[in-house]
Amino acid sequence: MDRASVLVAGEHTHGSLAIIERTVQRGGEAPRHLHTREDEVVYVLDGHVSFHVAGTKLDLRTGMSAVLPRGREHFYCVESERARMLHIFAPAGLEGYVAEWPDSEEPAGVEQLVTTAARYGVEITGPPPGDGVSAERLEVSA
Repeated sequence: MDRASVLVAGEHTHGSLAIIERTVQRGGEAPRHLHTREDEVVYVLDGHVSFHVAGTKLDLRTGMSAVLPRGREHFYCVESERARMLHIFAPAGLEGYVAEWPDSEEPAGVEQLVTTAARYGVEITGPPPGDGVSAERLEVSA
């Protein structure tokens, strides 16, 4: 299950930033991707998540954060059963993507995901890590 809530929308910050809270179960990670319009800061509220940014692994646990610069491929693996994170985007705009996510237990199809992401300047660069594979065993493209 992946739940996302927009806590602060760009309309409240004159477009300078947006904050989204996400809860992601292990195996429900997003595909490899990069942002062309915004930088992202992730703060782990609860859980253990390994982020991979342009070939570098960042092992984050509760209370830790990472900067994911625009234009750099990244993905993450939830290492605990679930993780709860804050995603801060600067500038704002990506919160509109969250509003377009399907409101069901069924994940969006690949075509829908790629098309919707592209409208928000997000390039899908590969599949999610998935299948319960530990981040230690994944190759990261630079």
